[in-house]
Amino acid sequence: MRTKIRTAGVLLGTLALVVTTTGVANAASFSYGAYEGGGYGLWQQDPGDDPRPFHGGTAPGDAIAACDIEADGWGIEVRLDIRRDGDIDRVVSTRGHAAEYCSGWASGDLPEGTPVRVWVVKVNGNTDYHPVYKDGTA
Repeated sequence: MRTKIRTAGVLLGTLALVVTTTGVANAASFSYGAYEGGGYGLWQQDPGDDPRPFHGGTAPGDAIAACDIEADGWGIEVRLDIRRDGDIDRVVSTRGHAAEYCSGWASGDLPEGTPVRVWVVKVNGNTDYHPVYKDGTA
């Protein structure tokens, strides 16, 4: 009986290790929602499956995209601050498109470990509404 319990424990431990390590290469990629909803921004740290809805294929690494998911009159703009120095280095937006819509990717190779800040902003005309951000690394 103890052998069966030990064997089951080893199998469960192995399974937990496999589940835990699956997808780790892209663990630093994320989506981050706009204030009060309506859309979100995407940070894609490494090339991989494209997480945007209705898109297939591969997404580039060190890239941002914006998705507007609600027809509320607001678009979504995503701004990337490389090195978190206060300068916006890349911008993508859903301006001029009806929801549901995701922008293309804005990308460019960055040295591994470079700190980034991804801003997600609701926009309407010249108005920015309550920017929020999430920090990551390249």
